[in-house]
Amino acid sequence: MATRARIGFEAKDGTIVSSYHHYDGYPAGLGYNLIKNYSDADKFREAVALGDASFWGTTPYPTDSTHSFSTPQEGVSVYYGRDRGEENVDATTFRDFAHFADDYALCGEEYAYVLRLDGTLTMIVRYEGDKIVEDAEDDIVLARAAMIKMIRKDQENRLTL
Repeated sequence: MATRARIGFEAKDGTIVSSYHHYDGYPAGLGYNLIKNYSDADKFREAVALGDASFWGTTPYPTDSTHSFSTPQEGVSVYYGRDRGEENVDATTFRDFAHFADDYALCGEEYAYVLRLDGTLTMIVRYEGDKIVEDAEDDIVLARAAMIKMIRKDQENRLTL
């Protein structure tokens, strides 16, 4: 089962350019990946411009010519167009942030992330009534820490069984 998300960036004209992301779209997964590996605004925008993706790795570009949807290079993003040959999977543009916030869930996305012009990352959480979290980096890092803590506790519980 997937946790779908939409990743976008605010352009200078106020539009939001975004793409769909299929797997691990929750804050502790994709959100943390965005903070850790896509803090460079140019890299972020280039990755969104590549269109809809199965998942984002640590880098959008493969160094191995065998990279594809069925044989992905480790750590490399997998895109529906580039890596699977699908059509009509280009980035989508919304007229402004308000329009994006109202209509971002084109494919049932549970989360949305937008790199704003000021360099901050805004997160929208559908499970909380489309709650908008401005400058969401701290919330994302805390979600990652909580996930790690939960995994460690689960591992400890399995060892005691």
